[in-house]
Amino acid sequence: MDNNFQNNQELIQKYLQGNLSESEELKLANWIYSSESNLQSFKKYITDNQFSQTHNDETDRAWQRIKVKLDNKTKQTGNGKIVVPNWLKVAALVALALISGILINKVSLFNSKELVWNEIIVPNGEKAQLILSDGSSVFLNSNSHLKYPSVFSEKNRKVNLSGEAFFNIKKDLSHPFNVETPGFDVTVTGTSFNLLAYNTDKENSVTMHSGSVTISKNGHDFKLRPGEKYILNNETQNSKIIQVDIKKSSLWKEGVIVIENLDLNEIIKILERKFNVKIEIADEKLKTIRYTGQFKPNEKLEDILALIRDTSPVKYSYKINKTNNLVTIEE
Repeated sequence: MDNNFQNNQELIQKYLQGNLSESEELKLANWIYSSESNLQSFKKYITDNQFSQTHNDETDRAWQRIKVKLDNKTKQTGNGKIVVPNWLKVAALVALALISGILINKVSLFNSKELVWNEIIVPNGEKAQLILSDGSSVFLNSNSHLKYPSVFSEKNRKVNLSGEAFFNIKKDLSHPFNVETPGFDVTVTGTSFNLLAYNTDKENSVTMHSGSVTISKNGHDFKLRPGEKYILNNETQNSKIIQVDIKKSSLWKEGVIVIENLDLNEIIKILERKFNVKIEIADEKLKTIRYTGQFKPNEKLEDILALIRDTSPVKYSYKINKTNNLVTIEE
């Protein structure tokens, strides 16, 4: 390997050990992006040393921090080829994925007949946006997990989501777009909708913005039109469709927090994802406090907790331990 690689080999080794600082992560990424030769050297080193130098949890977390910042936009031309305007970033994303075991098979981004699945996990406090191989766009909220193929199959377009995402799907009547979630499946041909599917939330939902969508749950299908929202109660497994203001369902993309008649136990899940903290409720009866309202992107966590407390008939106090990244709510 050349001197250029030798100068960065220490960075790669530190990355595998989970010891890179933020500035070193950026330096490593910039080196990979700078040339195809650097990318190939990096991939070869990872492949040659994948058994002798194992990664740890901190390596995975570092990978997620880098991955969220990457822009892997692609577009499809008329002849079916995938054009990557900024191919170095896309290729680097695939190469970096080898570290955390996200991509196991050898990957070819171009004209690949083999269905290769990519995976993106958005940490708390972050958001991510990507363009799929068919030109559809996905905007992912914090603590969301999306699995998607590098190139869709000739039969259908299928992805898997756990978390929250806003989908804008390119219309293709002959290739339905299917989103699998833990609670139900969503099928569309060309539409935009917001999908909420966190495993830990009491309710999951689909809010229709344009076009039409079919939701499949235990052999039953539900059809949605623009302005309608499908809600599944994860505890009772009961579902319903209601009329809603569709603008509210996607305000999270702008950093706005929207709370609609939720109890405190559900509210803290939203706040944990937004502010990347752990929130504990010390007194059980406080979990039943309910609140409706919305907060601007620049609202601080302590201001939100104070406003909910001040408008509630049941008062509480809260302590923020910045060292442990922990918030305790108690009576």
